[in-house]
Formats: sequence, structure tokens, C-alpha cells
Amino acid sequence: MKFELKVALRFMRSGKSQTLFIIVGIAIGVAVQIFLGSLITSLQGSLVDETIGNSSHITIRSEEDATTRILEAGEPGTLLLRGNASTAQKELDNWSLIVDEIREDEAVTAISPTLQGTALVRSGGTDKSVQIKGVFFEQADLIYEISSRMVEGSPVAEGNTILIGTKLATDLGLRPGGNLNLLLPNGDSVRLLVGGTFDLQNESANSSLMFMDLRRAQKLFNTGDGVTAIEVQVEDPFAVDTIADGWKQRLSGVKVEQWKELNQQLLTALSSQSSSSYTIQFFVIISITFGIASVLAVSVIQKSKEIGILKAMGTTKKSASRIFIFQGLLLGLMGSIAGIAAGILLLSVFNSAEGLTFSITYSWANVLLLAAIATAAGTLASVIPARRSANLNPMEAIKNG
Repeated sequence: MKFELKVALRFMRSGKSQTLFIIVGIAIGVAVQIFLGSLITSLQGSLVDETIGNSSHITIRSEEDATTRILEAGEPGTLLLRGNASTAQKELDNWSLIVDEIREDEAVTAISPTLQGTALVRSGGTDKSVQIKGVFFEQADLIYEISSRMVEGSPVAEGNTILIGTKLATDLGLRPGGNLNLLLPNGDSVRLLVGGTFDLQNESANSSLMFMDLRRAQKLFNTGDGVTAIEVQVEDPFAVDTIADGWKQRLSGVKVEQWKELNQQLLTALSSQSSSSYTIQFFVIISITFGIASVLAVSVIQKSKEIGILKAMGTTKKSASRIFIFQGLLLGLMGSIAGIAAGILLLSVFNSAEGLTFSITYSWANVLLLAAIATAAGTLASVIPARRSANLNPMEAIKNG
């Protein structure tokens, strides 16, 4: 083995220009793969985080009543029911039991029982329709990260104190410490105190959403101890389909929804991005393989005389072929190491640029995997040239070399 390795290194040194060019080519290919793979992975993570990072991954609701099922099915009598139906969804009365059961799942990171309803806000002569979320603030904060998104005031939602979005505050001319009148669907009116404003980085939420204490919301909407939904976040958002399917079998009388069902377009876009990345990486590997194979094929021709002399001195076919196998392995390995350094440097330069909305992160496991694939491609590319060198006739090689 040491003999073949020494000869391989000597052949590489004797053709420095070829060796340098192929190492640079491999390094560029590996660097592009590292940068492209990390960019797409980070971009996907950013898109997913913006879409569901501060929202429920899985939502548990009560099953629709008979009226709602008929309306959605479009069965005969629909028109009559549309005029008389007053409720589209029932509250969850046994939500505390459900919370206790799903909390045992190790994948769950946050659970927030929620009572959501609509109302009309009157302030400064302006009327605006709003969405009210009654929550236990500490639990909801784990999902929505309200505390870290406060613009003004304090992150407190208790009693008659509420938190509202920045756009809603601007539209109504309100600031922390101000008051607003809330007109409920039953005609009652209640005066509430604005404790602070938040920015959830979502135009719709900022312009219509307000948080209040769950117990206060239950009294306002006269729902007793019921809630309309249980919002859940899990450790791995992409595992929600498996988790939700398991809950559907365990929990009866409820509807389990997960974010993938509501974001099919986003998932399709992410899948397309991944497919494009894999396609590009595949062709980069093919280019590396053919590049090394062509260089080694030329090297066999250039070194045919030396190979013939070695074989005439007793070098076996296996030893002759190993010389070029080692060349392919060394070229792939050296190019991969240089590519890792170049790829990480490129990522650092990109992350240092101003105006980026997200940073590119990389995984050493993925980086080393790409380097291993490039090294394996280099070794594989040397197989055909190695066979050719093994089959050289020593006398003809010396005579024609």
C-alpha cells in the first residue's frame, strides 16, 4: 500500500498543473453544494418559521354539530338551515382532560387553551371589528412570543386589561393606558383597558387581534368553562401529521387540525426548492466525477512508460490499478477539504452582508456528507483509468512511451 501511495503522490507532483486544476474544480463544486444546500435549508426554515413559528402547529376543536355538517355537505334543506343556524361550532367543555392527555406526549412543547370570538370596538368615534383571543397569558406566550414582541406597555392580560396589535392601536388612536368600548354579539358593552401593543409581524393579526384573560373572555361570551380550541406547538413541525393521526385515534369527539393541511402551497414550494437543490447537486457531482476521470485517463497515457517499467520490475496489475485509485481518492479528499473551507468562508461573507432578513446556518453532518460524496466520486472516477493501467502491456508501454 505504501508503495502505491508514494507512486500516486509522485505522479500528482509531476503533473502539478493538472492536479491543481482538478483540486480547484472539486473545491468549487463542493463549496457550491455547501452554500446552495445551506441557503435552501435556511430559507426553508425561515419561511416555515415566519408561517408557523409563532402560531399553532396542531389545533384541537370540537366536532361540528349536525347543522354545520349539513351546510358543508350541501344536502337538501341547506337553504332553510342557513337562515336558522346560529352556531357553527361547539365549545370544548372537557378541554382540561384533553390537555392533561396530550401533555404526556414528549413532542409537545406548548399548549394553550383558547376562546376566540368576534366583537365590535368603539373608540374615538371609530368602529372596528376585532378578533378576541381569551388565553392564559403565560401558556399563550410560549406559542405567540408576545412578551418579546411588545412595542409599548407591559405584557399583561388579566382582568379588564387587554393587549392589542400595533395597527389596531393606530387605527383607533389608542396607546397603553387608554380605554375602549367592546360591543359583544349579545348587545352588551364593556369598557376595557389597553395594557400594551404588540407586533406579531403579521398585518392581519396586528390590525384585528386582541388578547385577554381566558376567564374574562368566558364571562363576556357566556361560555361557562368551555374553550373553542386547544392550540399546540410541537418540537418538530414537520412531524405534525404523524402526531395528529395518533391523537385522532386516541381522542374522541374532537377535530384535530395541523398546519400542513392548511399550508399545502407552502409545502409544494418547499418541495420544489428541495428538488431543484438535489438536481443541481447531482449534476455537480457528475461534473466532478467526469473531471477526475478525464484527468486520470490522460495521466494513464502520459505515465504509460513509467507504468510499463514498474510492471516490468514486478508490479502486479492490482498494484498498478491502486496507484490511480489512490490518485482519485487523494484528489477527491484534497478538493473536498478545500471546498469545505471555501464553502464556510462563502457563508460567512454572505451572513456578514447588510439587509439580510435571515442568516444561513450549516450542519457539520451535511457538510461532511457532501465531502464524503465528493471523495467517493473521485475514487469511483478512477476505476476505469485504473483498469486501463492494469491492462497495459509492459513492453508495448515502454516501447511506445
